[in-house]
Amino acid sequence: MPTGLTRDAAAVRGDRRALLLAAGTVMTAFAIGAAVQTAWVYGNQGGDVPVTDRILANLTAVASMLLILAATGVSLPQRGPLAMVVGVLSAGVTASGVRFAFQLLLDVYVDPPRSVIVAELASGATIAWIAASMGLAAMLSQRRLRTEVAEAAQGRLQIELALAALQHEEVRVRREVAEGLHGSMQQRLVLVVARLDGLIRDVEGAEAPRAVTPEDLVLLREVREQIETVREADVRTTSRMLYPEQIEIGMVPAIRALLGRIPRTVNTRLGVTDEVRALDDPADPRLTRSERLLAVRVVEEAISNALRHGRAEVVDVRVSVVDDAVEVRVSDDGDGFGDDAGTPSGTARLADRLRLAGGDLRVTSVPGDGTQVVAHLPVESLRGAAL
Repeated sequence: MPTGLTRDAAAVRGDRRALLLAAGTVMTAFAIGAAVQTAWVYGNQGGDVPVTDRILANLTAVASMLLILAATGVSLPQRGPLAMVVGVLSAGVTASGVRFAFQLLLDVYVDPPRSVIVAELASGATIAWIAASMGLAAMLSQRRLRTEVAEAAQGRLQIELALAALQHEEVRVRREVAEGLHGSMQQRLVLVVARLDGLIRDVEGAEAPRAVTPEDLVLLREVREQIETVREADVRTTSRMLYPEQIEIGMVPAIRALLGRIPRTVNTRLGVTDEVRALDDPADPRLTRSERLLAVRVVEEAISNALRHGRAEVVDVRVSVVDDAVEVRVSDDGDGFGDDAGTPSGTARLADRLRLAGGDLRVTSVPGDGTQVVAHLPVESLRGAAL
């Protein structure tokens, strides 16, 4: 598969080929056509015109112009409009001078008057400029077409990546929800049902029902606590996995609710700028639901890694506006990790989602000195304001 440098070199060669081919074809047609026309006009007037010598002189002008265009690097992508104009002018003047010099060398003219010199130099330069300009037009047209094709291909790739990321995320969420439902929640409910079945058997009795004892009430209270645990720990956790708490109200309330669930042994801090509060105002929200959700996921993933892997005791969350994006910065004082540790899979998936949204995610960490996660999420309403 060709690398980026190989593709760039091929593009430069293609531009140069288009420039030289178009310019050379146009000027060659001029060179031969002008010589033949001159011979025909003068021949009808009884003159003797060296057609072959004129064609040869004109073709040397074509060759010199192409050499100048190639040597000055007019076709290079970094060349600006001024450099292109200078290259074309230089090629035209040089080609005109070479053409007239060969005309003198081949005795097309012997001691020509000033008017003939001026006319030959001016016409030669004009023809060369026209040919070179048409070559430039062909090159720029090819370059625009290549850019449009590349942008279209990039757009299709982005769509494919977005669809793949959405499908992957859906499968992951479904798997985690299924594991939560069939794991701890189901096990706890099975135990609750078993204890209730035992109580029912004891109360009904094999031969005659008996009265409810204080021990039965204690068992019922324990069962109630277990059901409450399932509701609080399992059902709410699964619900938050699907949709963060308070996200409908706003991004900041959702982040605050997320930090509120962290154990009190971990010191959490949240800093939000006035610009962010204006964007996230529940009365006039300017953040879309997907933008809010993605920002909260960044905080959630960073905190999860800080507590699970870094054993952090302090987590600091800062949310601000930078240009046309919301910047989410999460720092912790955990153990940190080195470059060899790799990026957690959840963080890698989140980075892909941000990249598809036009943002980015950077993770910096030093062993023993904590970790910092910085995400930039472009905001559509801010882009519109910038325009």
